[in-house]
Amino acid sequence: MQGLRDLSCEGSLIRVKRMGQVDEKLFMKVCKQKFIDENVEVEYAMLCSKWQNALNDSAWHPFKRVGTGENMKEVVDDEDEKLKSLREEWGEDVKNAVKTALEEMNEFNPSGRYSVPVLWNFEHGRKATLKEGISHMTQQIKNLKRKRT
Repeated sequence: MQGLRDLSCEGSLIRVKRMGQVDEKLFMKVCKQKFIDENVEVEYAMLCSKWQNALNDSAWHPFKRVGTGENMKEVVDDEDEKLKSLREEWGEDVKNAVKTALEEMNEFNPSGRYSVPVLWNFEHGRKATLKEGISHMTQQIKNLKRKRT
């Protein structure tokens, strides 16, 4: 994972994604729309920190069980008071970003309640295969060698 982080840039199709971490770009976008320039950075930092801490809080469990028998699964409860309050104050996009992070955390690390690194295929929006990761790293190394010669 560390090797891939070192070789990949922001636009790479295969890179490491932290599952269960809020989408900070979306939070910044919303803060830029809501605040005057001098307050944007402070509000953005406070908003990200507040909601990442909420995500990591094992006492907060905004999930409900749906389905029956073998088809029973946990989904985020949109009627959770914290999520409703978030939507009212910051809008649907921010609520959905937190909801996505909750879903990722519940899928990839439900007992730990902290974000975990996962090899991710950003082109297809899914977990990358080991083969894709190795192929990407190999291509990145070849590109670095070409630049040096």
